[in-house]
Amino acid sequence: MRSPFVAGLFSPINLLMPLLALAAGLLAAWWLFPLGLLLWVVMAMLVARDPGTKFRHTLRKREPLAHRFQGYFDRIERTQVSIFNAIAQTRPRVRQQLQSVQAATDRLVDEAYRMGQWMTVLENHRRMAQTSSDYKQALAKLEKKIEQAEDPLVRNEYEDSLRALQSRQAKLGSLSSQIDRMEAQLSGLASEMEQTLTEVIRLQALNEDQVAQYIPVLLGVLNEELEQLAQFKEQVGATPTVLWPEIR
Repeated sequence: MRSPFVAGLFSPINLLMPLLALAAGLLAAWWLFPLGLLLWVVMAMLVARDPGTKFRHTLRKREPLAHRFQGYFDRIERTQVSIFNAIAQTRPRVRQQLQSVQAATDRLVDEAYRMGQWMTVLENHRRMAQTSSDYKQALAKLEKKIEQAEDPLVRNEYEDSLRALQSRQAKLGSLSSQIDRMEAQLSGLASEMEQTLTEVIRLQALNEDQVAQYIPVLLGVLNEELEQLAQFKEQVGATPTVLWPEIR
């Protein structure tokens, strides 16, 4: 994916500059050509530094999450875009005050996306494990072999395999619980983001002093959501989620 600077270089309007510079260099004075190229680079830098350009680039970089997470994150992302647009359309003094809310919102959504990526890997692993293994049938098969085994060493081998399979099944259950919690986290965050959008729109009708008084409240809510994500990440990271290789 092209960076904001490269996108600025090759935007339709900016592309006219090197053509005009070439024409000026050929028809008027040679030094107009390098000057035109310099102006082209400057114009591209201005486009790249534009907050809207950076914001759109961030959105385009995001790859899809697992299906069960994507719907919730779509809501979150749509609300993020609406918050960005609402703040951009606010009168200058209030817009400047709301920049801290914009920054906190972006940090929160970025962290939620990183968590979604991490949990997407686990969700895909869980689905593969469930589709590739029939635990009930495998457990029943091992239990039957244990009953039929006459050699103590063979029986011990089967019992070890049974315990390993039971442990794997327990790990899969723990992983499913973590994934369910992530889904709940995203659902709650989507609702909280929509509430934040409502508050941002409401603040547009207030004067600068009133906005300044309410901004700490909004930041407190956003930071609390960010802290909840951090705590969830720490809890999940402290719990082993690796499913061991197939039991022999």
